[in-house]
Amino acid sequence: MCPAGGAGKLALSFVATKGEYMTGLAEDHRQFPARDLGPPAAPRHPVRRALSVTAIAYAVLTAAMLGIGFLLTDLLDGSVGRWDEHVNRAFIHQRTGTWNDVTKVATSSLNTEPVVVAVVVLVAVFALLRWWREAAAIAIAMTLEITVFLSTTFAVGRPRPSVPRLNDTPATSSFPSGHTAAATVLFTTIAVIVAWHTERRTVRAVAWIAAALAIVAVGVGRVYRGLHHPTDVIAGVVLGVACVIAALWAVRAAYREAGAAPR
Repeated sequence: MCPAGGAGKLALSFVATKGEYMTGLAEDHRQFPARDLGPPAAPRHPVRRALSVTAIAYAVLTAAMLGIGFLLTDLLDGSVGRWDEHVNRAFIHQRTGTWNDVTKVATSSLNTEPVVVAVVVLVAVFALLRWWREAAAIAIAMTLEITVFLSTTFAVGRPRPSVPRLNDTPATSSFPSGHTAAATVLFTTIAVIVAWHTERRTVRAVAWIAAALAIVAVGVGRVYRGLHHPTDVIAGVVLGVACVIAALWAVRAAYREAGAAPR
């Protein structure tokens, strides 16, 4: 047998074997994608991520509200406090039977309890519709508002305005206005959800205008009826808006942790 012929057969055999090996690798690759061949991906915890963001927001907002509250009751009591009392007395001179009735409806219908009930109903409806982002946003925002408010109001202990009141007052102190903060959370979040679900500028504008009017009605009504200082109401609006922003931040962080882009 010719040595050259034997070498050629050996080379052909090697090439055939190599081809079968590569074909086998290709088939294995199709059966097991590259991501399965690498190290296992780290487990994702979107709920834990949302809770951690909410906890950070709670700590920051509580510290901010406590700082503002102590400033109003101490260093700024002589300046901002006098302005508060001036506005409180000015509202007394504007009281009429009609406005007494209007502010009573505004403050009672948008009281903390009805607002919380409305949030619970909305969360249930969103859950039935599988609108998890919407349900989480409003639930986190309201929970954050309630916890920050309760952590602040008893620590600051600001007295109610020294004017005749048209309502009984709860055991909490004047700062901040929890009614205003809760209304701000409810109506601001609803406006945000409406904006998520429609591109029509008219509908968005109506939602935001309605939210603003409702918040103003609650805040002005609380001052008009002698239940809060103006700065309490302003702090309530700021707290409510901050809670909504923090809730949206938490929801977005959860979506990113889960590997899904929020709409």
